[in-house]
Amino acid sequence: MKKTDRESLSPACALVVQLGSRWTLLTLFALRDRGTMRFSELVREVPGGISERMLASVLRDLERMGLVERRVYPEVPPRVEYALAEKSATLLPLLDELLEWARRNC
Repeated sequence: MKKTDRESLSPACALVVQLGSRWTLLTLFALRDRGTMRFSELVREVPGGISERMLASVLRDLERMGLVERRVYPEVPPRVEYALAEKSATLLPLLDELLEWARRNC
């Protein structure tokens, strides 16, 4: 979805567009639970069998939103690590509350 399209959405719709994917939430929870991880670790850690292509897309989106930081180390082969950004500290408690609600009500 283009940025101009997102800007025309209500805040609730924009939230669903940005975080509505199960892969997005599972990736955020994996990084919360395990901390900094390499791409291959995330592929194994995200439950449900996420494909490498899907994970790459999710990580790009989370990085664009400012929720995940990507660090590339100048090594051969290159080492890339992903970690939650400071901005995600305000989001994760809200997601935990939604998760708890789902546990009680679904």
